[in-house]
Amino acid sequence: MPFKFKATKNPVEHLTLDNGLTILLENIPHRTSATVGLWLPMGSRFEKKDEAGYSHFVEHMLFKGTKKRDYTEISRSIDRLGGHMNASTSKEITDYYISLSGRHLPIAIDVLADMFYDSLFAKNEFDSEKKVIIEELKMTEDQPDDFLFDLFFESQLGDNSLGRPVGGYPSGIMRSTRDRLHKFYCTHYGPEGAVLSLAGSLFSSAKEKSTLVAQIRKAFDRTNHALAGKPGYRRAGFTAAEFQTPRSVKQQNLKHRAKDLEQMNFVISLPGLKTAFNQDADLQVLTHYLGGTMSSKLFTELREKKGLCYSVGTFHSQFLHEGVWGISCATSPEKYATAVETALQEVSKLTHGIEANELEESKSGLKGGIELAMESAHRRASFNARSWLYYGEHPDWHDYLTRVDRVTPETFSAQIKTLWKNTSPGVTSLGPKISPTIEKKLKQLVQTPVLS
Repeated sequence: MPFKFKATKNPVEHLTLDNGLTILLENIPHRTSATVGLWLPMGSRFEKKDEAGYSHFVEHMLFKGTKKRDYTEISRSIDRLGGHMNASTSKEITDYYISLSGRHLPIAIDVLADMFYDSLFAKNEFDSEKKVIIEELKMTEDQPDDFLFDLFFESQLGDNSLGRPVGGYPSGIMRSTRDRLHKFYCTHYGPEGAVLSLAGSLFSSAKEKSTLVAQIRKAFDRTNHALAGKPGYRRAGFTAAEFQTPRSVKQQNLKHRAKDLEQMNFVISLPGLKTAFNQDADLQVLTHYLGGTMSSKLFTELREKKGLCYSVGTFHSQFLHEGVWGISCATSPEKYATAVETALQEVSKLTHGIEANELEESKSGLKGGIELAMESAHRRASFNARSWLYYGEHPDWHDYLTRVDRVTPETFSAQIKTLWKNTSPGVTSLGPKISPTIEKKLKQLVQTPVLS
């Protein structure tokens, strides 16, 4: 069957194979590198309680051997070409990608298809990898930055699939079996609804493009298990009815986990926005303004002026239906309340708006960072895939720069007040036991609205 891409206003082209897999191509002239990757609408959000960590476990298993390659041959196939392959599992998306010279794309396509469709889930490899994952989870608990965010999402999103750690819990992984994990893979990891995204040096002529698409079709236009299209099978997560209800985001909360550490690691949280290409520009500018750089308000006030910390930053975690905005920091236990109070004071100053020159500087910095990131073929492939999964389209990333340009002091203030007026913060911390005096002060802070 002749292939036909749908025309779009930007360089990204797409077609959907007969098995439901969407192919996205962005050919970027004057490059030598390229990225090819699979992005699936599957992550820890779409797991049942007794499946916690299974998406992450499947990610590991797809590197452990196929009908054609054992685990060493999978990595060597790319390593010997100077390429890089990796994968990641998040709460809503899992991706597997290979970056390498564009002239080696056929090999990358073959390896990726082999992993996705023909992984064996061998019992001996499952038993071995189970031990590896247990060690990975223990390592997370030993790293305050990582463990803190597991506690944070649990405290802010609750005891549900979205609030649980992506990797699951050691006890649950220990109880897992090869057959249960393989059934989970067969039930959720078909090509329908997934995206194969390529960006970079893909082709230099119509003939090369035709050859590339033929290679993709040969490798990917098939199913990977007997359940596809039959009872018990459903496509990966986003359309599953049981996950359409937004999770509650709790804001007035003080949670602490005692751990023998030198510093108090903490996150301050406030409401954020769900994933939406055309709605979050004002909040992203704010995120950059308050904690995105070494000259940001929080960095200047907490580190440079008061010496309360080594680093401080802001983040905006956006999901299918929900969003959480936050400030992360680490400080000495005796300075904990002071650091939280100082950070919240900087947020409270937004009640009076933002100066036009400061806004323009933040917009410029945010746009420059996006432009630098988009020099990467991997970032382009990822942006295109995620846009398709969340919005069903592939917007030109330059359009986002235009939306940032449209942010004004008035729209900035309106967005912040809509989200945060009369809203109290949440605080999650990890570190030494909190003294009664500091705990009393913290309780006062989390009961005080950040914007009046």
